Amino acid sequence: MEHYSRWLPTREATAYLGVSSQFLKKNRDIKNGFLIEEKHYIFGANINSSILWNVSEILKEFHYRGRLIRESQKIINDLKAEERK
Repeated sequence: MEHYSRWLPTREATAYLGVSSQFLKKNRDIKNGFLIEEKHYIFGANINSSILWNVSEILKEFHYRGRLIRESQKIINDLKAEERK
């Protein structure tokens, strides 16, 4: 995994991350999402500037959230298996 920050404009970040621009934008903390301003994204100098995305940190967050989902599903499946016994 990369150990440095890599900031990309929205178009490049979406291609790099394999998600849509809508997904990134709706998951910002200002929209009650999990992407944090100045850690995962920064605004440009003016209103027309592209948002820059820290794709290295976003990938870490995607991995963390994916792992949580899988661990949660395993717990649920284990509990269901216990109920059937």
